[in-house]
Amino acid sequence: MKWLWREFFKDNPQLKYVSLKATEGVEAACSEGKDIKAESVKQVNRTLLEATAEVITAFQEWEEQKSQHAMFKAMMSYLHRVETILFFVAATRKADLELHLQAGEALSKLFFAMDRIKYKRLWPRYIADMHDLRINHPQTWEEQHAGNISVTKSVIPFVSVGADHACEHLNKLMKIRSGIIGISNNANARQRFFMVTPELSRLSKEFKSQFDMEADRTTEHHELGPSAVKRAHGTIDKIKAAILSHGNPFTTEGEKLYNVITLAYIPDEYVPQILNANVTGQKLYEDYVSERINGDVSLWAPVKKVNNKMFLSGNKKITVKLRDNTVDLKETKDLFARLMVLARSNRDINQKEAIGNYEFTLTPRALFASNGTILPCHDKSKLINLLEKLTREDVPHEDHQLPQAGSTTHQDAMDTGFTDTTSTDQPSRKIALVDGMVLVQRLSKKPATVVTVKDLSGCFNDRLMSLTRDYDEIILVFDTYRTDSLKSATRDKRRQGKAIQYQVRDDTNIKHIPLSRFLSHDQTKADLTDYLAAKILEHNRGSSKLIITSASGNTRSNKDLLFEENNHKEADTLLIHQAVLASHRNPADAQLMFFSPDTDILLLVTANYDLLLKNKSISMACGVVQIEPLWRALGKERAKALPAFHAFTGADNTGRFSRIGKATWLQIYLKADEDIINALQMLLDEAEVAEGMLSTLASFVCAAYSPKGINIKTIPEIRWHLFCKHRAESDKLRVTSSLQL
Repeated sequence: MKWLWREFFKDNPQLKYVSLKATEGVEAACSEGKDIKAESVKQVNRTLLEATAEVITAFQEWEEQKSQHAMFKAMMSYLHRVETILFFVAATRKADLELHLQAGEALSKLFFAMDRIKYKRLWPRYIADMHDLRINHPQTWEEQHAGNISVTKSVIPFVSVGADHACEHLNKLMKIRSGIIGISNNANARQRFFMVTPELSRLSKEFKSQFDMEADRTTEHHELGPSAVKRAHGTIDKIKAAILSHGNPFTTEGEKLYNVITLAYIPDEYVPQILNANVTGQKLYEDYVSERINGDVSLWAPVKKVNNKMFLSGNKKITVKLRDNTVDLKETKDLFARLMVLARSNRDINQKEAIGNYEFTLTPRALFASNGTILPCHDKSKLINLLEKLTREDVPHEDHQLPQAGSTTHQDAMDTGFTDTTSTDQPSRKIALVDGMVLVQRLSKKPATVVTVKDLSGCFNDRLMSLTRDYDEIILVFDTYRTDSLKSATRDKRRQGKAIQYQVRDDTNIKHIPLSRFLSHDQTKADLTDYLAAKILEHNRGSSKLIITSASGNTRSNKDLLFEENNHKEADTLLIHQAVLASHRNPADAQLMFFSPDTDILLLVTANYDLLLKNKSISMACGVVQIEPLWRALGKERAKALPAFHAFTGADNTGRFSRIGKATWLQIYLKADEDIINALQMLLDEAEVAEGMLSTLASFVCAAYSPKGINIKTIPEIRWHLFCKHRAESDKLRVTSSLQL
């Protein structure tokens, strides 16, 4: 509350002066000691009440104005809930029946909003019955109104307890050291014990009172003692310091809600439920009273849950069960069986044409599973070893050398930050191009020194500088995270559990947050890439090396270099873009080294061989891969068509062909004629696919599915061949003409 009033008085400084003046008057009137005059105290008290009324009115208007910000409204709602609970406790402590019912009725909306089923069912009945006492049982009402709603056992104020609490006090009299252990199994003995013990306790208490043995007991509330007050203030200061270390939540503007401690954002779809929980709960409470208390619906009828998402439940993992795999198969077989019946009963139906051109499935089975999901590509990384093997077969045996035992692989380099750059030919300038998110993922096992995001940036910078310590120019690029991109859908499939968005600030504490969970939300990744890109330039502002960072379409450097904005969504293509720029501004004998384990990078660098410096290589998981031997082994045209070949045969966003892996596709690709290579190259440039290109690509697909020794060029023919040769059912005739779309 202190922060809240601080913000209020900051916006209304004139009211702060009025309040201070009124409180100073009360303090002065009460500090006169024995000369205190009752009239003067009453006068300053009236002045304080008048000033308080003015401040409260202004505060309510200020609160309504500030409640347009989601975080402020949520925090105020929380404070009002705590205030209601404190009123309810105070009603019991003071034995105040009216306050008990008012606070109890105010709590009702919380029971309904938060799905407290037992309270939802019985609490409204209790409130109604208590109010009914005033009319139907006035004596009982007066008895409770007089203070007997609670049990008061002392003259000290604010110490009354509820009846259930008082029963526990009585039960305590029955307990001895270590509890009632070893008590007799004899029923009569136990009965005598439970009857005599309270009586003995009463006699003992009366005996002590005769000799005034309890006169030394305290006469003030136990929470008002100096040690208790000091302890409470110390606890409050610790809580306040812990919350303020993450920022003042009352000053946060906007429509976002986040956890005050972890800085994790609440999903946007849950924000209205959290902010309107009180309104929802009140409406449900009123409906319940009208239907079950005042209406005809039974009190014991089922009570439905609202399932409002709160701060804790808003980021819980949600499991969604996919459609049963057998459903599509049954539909397929029924459709296929109907065709067979019609074909036999009606000669006008061309069975060969129907089987060859129509797929009898809800989705093309060559690209989709039976439940309608696209077939994921799991073996694209095999292309790296296949292409490396191709280069080894292309060079003479005596010229081929195995990697030395002490050579450093990409994974070792990323993990340790050390690269083995020993080479016989020293280039005039060495340029390193690093995929930033790969380096971030390598930090999944954070050192113990990484407590905040600022510490993470320092660790990231140290790892980057160690990895590229022998290079003159360092280009660090990050993916661009957009919700409308195809890559976003791929990331959603890879993600396990629900994504949680965190704030990326210097003081964001990530000590106990796994990096995988911290990076589960795309917006957190986007904010972190911008943050790390800025921090790298900040750490290396005075470095002699040229440092270039590119994130979210903005490219900056620690030197006087200007770059245009780019629209690259992936670090793969952005690395090539930056490599082309680096090739233009550096001498011809400079060296390019890419640090990325991604198969896509290898294919893109190979395809753009003639646009880059001649001396280029990629540090991958298997070691350093030289690009020039691969270019020679493939040939210029096949190398240029590699990205289209990769996308066509199976990648992250395009899925894959059923039962055909990358190894098979590469063999077919290396044997493909010039027309197929040209058609694949045209896929990279042409916006529309011509009919001739479709037929050429169809022959490429048929080559993958055709039996050995049989040359079939069209999809209808391959489907009819599979049906006649193997009597394949419709769900196994996976190649269809719809693939050309």
